[in-house]
Amino acid sequence: MYQLNVPLKNDAHTIFIEQGISQKLTSLLNENKDYSHIFIITQQSILDHVDTSFLSDFPIIIIGEKETSKSIKSAESVVQQLIASGCDRDSLLVGFGGGTVTDLVGFVSSIFMRGINHVFVPTTLLGMVDSAIGGKTAVNSSSARNVIGTFKQPKAIYIDPLFLTTLPSREIIDGFAEIIKYGLIVDCDLYNMIESDFQTLIDLKDLSQIESIIQTCCQHKVNFVIADELDQNQRMMLNFGHTLGHALESYFNYKTITHGQAVYYGMLGATFISKKYNFLSDDAFNRIHAFISTIPKLNFNNIDCNKVFECIKYDKKKTKNKFNFIVLTDIGKADIFYKITSDDFKEAINYIANYEYSCN
Repeated sequence: MYQLNVPLKNDAHTIFIEQGISQKLTSLLNENKDYSHIFIITQQSILDHVDTSFLSDFPIIIIGEKETSKSIKSAESVVQQLIASGCDRDSLLVGFGGGTVTDLVGFVSSIFMRGINHVFVPTTLLGMVDSAIGGKTAVNSSSARNVIGTFKQPKAIYIDPLFLTTLPSREIIDGFAEIIKYGLIVDCDLYNMIESDFQTLIDLKDLSQIESIIQTCCQHKVNFVIADELDQNQRMMLNFGHTLGHALESYFNYKTITHGQAVYYGMLGATFISKKYNFLSDDAFNRIHAFISTIPKLNFNNIDCNKVFECIKYDKKKTKNKFNFIVLTDIGKADIFYKITSDDFKEAINYIANYEYSCN
């Protein structure tokens, strides 16, 4: 079993990665005899596709499907079910699912009785390499993504790569958006490997290789979190592609476009701005676009670029009326750009809206 320690001063915990670790979950959770109750929070679609016999000892709370379930209304519903089931401050919440589940469960654990413990068992690639790690919790407002949230670290994260074999290929491709992001901002070798062997990777031909990639990405995420837990400086690098990506998700009301698709487009727009200001060479720009443009994504027919731009106004990385925008200086290197303008955003949105891509 691979173990990655997250040595935060007040909330140290461990990420456990192993194929089949989910089958040990009951014993792992019961190792701590101090919990009065353990509640599993998940989605019906996960229960329908995953062997959940290891959850039979625990009560299960079901939340809605898709990104729209990340809402104050959903959080209130979970809280009411916890109260009715006798949840108290000595209870443990288990977020069992993808990013929607872990974001919501982290948020509920941070506000229920002013904070109770939680752990994560991510079932999607995106959750395994990104959303389950770092302590950010969030729900969406009606107009912007992840603007209601807290910081609350889990007590542990249990990653079972075998869950990936239950997912449709679309979700694997979506998860690789975050992996490619790591390659572009901090790990050129990782990017080179993904670029050269993308089809084999998304086909899950070698799950041990995927497990190794997950370990690498978790280490990168942890490094950023250790350096900047509250997202004031270096951790902002992880926002590469997300300013534009989140705006697209908001524009489509979190329904038509997936998070991974939005991030792919967001990274293309961010590389456009990087090249515009000569941070990124033409060769690197062309190489990145040649790769990402072949990845199937939503077809942007008749997108209203002005409305997409309006959605950017709610970006969380905006401070002192300035956007902290992440640009690339090379493949594997990134920086924070503080002088981005409204015209830059509009040009980038128009660029990704009119570029020829492989669309599904």
